[in-house]
Amino acid sequence: MLIAFGGCGPQAKGHIAANRNVGNGRHDLMSVATQLLPFIGYPRTLTAVRLIDEVLPVTDTEEHH
Repeated sequence: MLIAFGGCGPQAKGHIAANRNVGNGRHDLMSVATQLLPFIGYPRTLTAVRLIDEVLPVTDTEEHH
């Protein structure tokens, strides 16, 4: 919902980190962001992806999957 609002980057980053802490990984969050594309639009989806990348950067083991 924060991503859909726009302009809530710091709050969204906090929620991304909290999701990591409860077991939702980068793949899970990227899946959610891409599923939201038709509803929130391309620019806000790109923002979501960028924020996920900032909080949960790709690791070497993830690149090989």
